[in-house]
Amino acid sequence: MANDLLTTIHAHHQEVDKFLSAARSVSAQWTQPRAPDKWSPGQVVEHLTLAYEINRGILHGRAPMTAPRWIRPLIRTFGLKPVLRRGRFIPGSKSPKIFRPGPLPAPPSELLQRLQAAAASFEADAATLKSETLDHPFFGRLSLSDFVRLQEIHTRHHRGQLSPTSDS
Repeated sequence: MANDLLTTIHAHHQEVDKFLSAARSVSAQWTQPRAPDKWSPGQVVEHLTLAYEINRGILHGRAPMTAPRWIRPLIRTFGLKPVLRRGRFIPGSKSPKIFRPGPLPAPPSELLQRLQAAAASFEADAATLKSETLDHPFFGRLSLSDFVRLQEIHTRHHRGQLSPTSDS
């Protein structure tokens, strides 16, 4: 495994640990949205869990939905590359429906355990993948390091949403 990927997985793992710690600290407000029309901490955790579960499938070539091949370079150039370059998501970005949580999240202990398992499985699968690239269903050909880094950025983005006063 390339050193770059090891470093990326390590940084990802650290971000997941920070997220889990932050999520455990808000369990009293688990079902309270941080603002009108925003997700509760539990819904943020559920969203992130769904993302890891689905993205783990992408590592194995399974995608629940795809974009036409001709548009993937455009999505990669205008959607993915700015996120990787800036290290943050574009403000106002909306989550695809498949990643959206339900109206009432599972209890904190159950959902945090599920997230921790999903993130750990994602890391393990990325570390043992036989290829340094993957064919992403929306971004097209993508380096494995960039894909792991995208999950790190996504996790950091949502860690900022666990606070009731956060504008992230």
